[in-house]
Amino acid sequence: MRVLHGVVSAALTCASVAQADTLDARLEEFSAYAKEFRRDNRMPSFSVAIVKDGEIILADGMGWQDHDAEEETTPETSYLAASITKTFTAATLLAMDAAGDIDLDADFTTLSDWDERCAQLVGAGIIFGGATMDDGYVVEAPKCEGPISLRHVLQNRVQGEPGTSFFYNPIVFGRLSNWVEENTDRSWRDWMNEYVMDPAGLDKAAAGWRDPRKSVALTNLAPPFKHVGDDDVDPSPLPNPELNASSGIIASVLDLAQYSIALDEGHVLAPALREEMWTPPINADGKPSPYAYGWYVQEWKGHRLVWHGGWWPDAYAGLLLKAPDDGLALIALGNTDGMRREIDTLRKAQIEGSPLAAEFLELFVADD
Repeated sequence: MRVLHGVVSAALTCASVAQADTLDARLEEFSAYAKEFRRDNRMPSFSVAIVKDGEIILADGMGWQDHDAEEETTPETSYLAASITKTFTAATLLAMDAAGDIDLDADFTTLSDWDERCAQLVGAGIIFGGATMDDGYVVEAPKCEGPISLRHVLQNRVQGEPGTSFFYNPIVFGRLSNWVEENTDRSWRDWMNEYVMDPAGLDKAAAGWRDPRKSVALTNLAPPFKHVGDDDVDPSPLPNPELNASSGIIASVLDLAQYSIALDEGHVLAPALREEMWTPPINADGKPSPYAYGWYVQEWKGHRLVWHGGWWPDAYAGLLLKAPDDGLALIALGNTDGMRREIDTLRKAQIEGSPLAAEFLELFVADD
């Protein structure tokens, strides 16, 4: 895997020199935008990478990865990737199902503490337990008595009648790892390492902070900050770094770029199984869900997009965005939640609402 920092080599493409120059100019334009984006969103540390046709054509780190502004951010700087972990979970569970280790149609509600936890969720007064949103949309409570299949949880279709509609529920999703550990003889980390981390060659990304083989992810970790007032930031407590099905991956943009390439090249899942992961189910209203297996899915100007964001409030935010049919991917990670925008990820897939994603899409994915 070759890493090209802001340049395009002749080996990257068989296109003409003029075309290479055009791509190089777009990379320079995106890099300049990313630096401005970092300043506008007050991220002490910010890293980005772009993949094209199996090559990392841009990898950059901006700012500082420590509290005292002494250690410069690099492409190797690591961050808590938060809900980007859900894409790793999807690949792990689909591979386990294909191998016969689990059955995705098994009843998730057999989890030993489900009754208690579901009752707590429904009574907590939060949106994931059932409530009415500000725009009047009614979110039904999860059906605590079940059955709810692992597949329904993995597709975030657990509100109301399971399998009928999408509503993002990271709390229920996170318990998938507990179900796996109760119903197999191995830890969730072991399964994720076997089916995703090791096949992808991710020898630096950590599956949670207790990953005994990946201490380098903590060595390079950018500590979190929170916004204070209109133009300042303060150190913020480290969010939960434990691994579960919803979160816990600690990685750099280079790690996630390598993961993206491994997915494209079939090292993690066979092509047919990978396409299943990115194929949305049909909801009860007859429309495709905006969420497949652990990934948001959508079209943008005729291009297929698959993606997931990560968000720890007052700490971290990130994005893994792929245009798989175009051979393109964007990875971005920052150590405040400033890069997150108020996109309705609870019900929709509209990543073009993110200014950073929109800049990438217009520069690299949009038809000339």
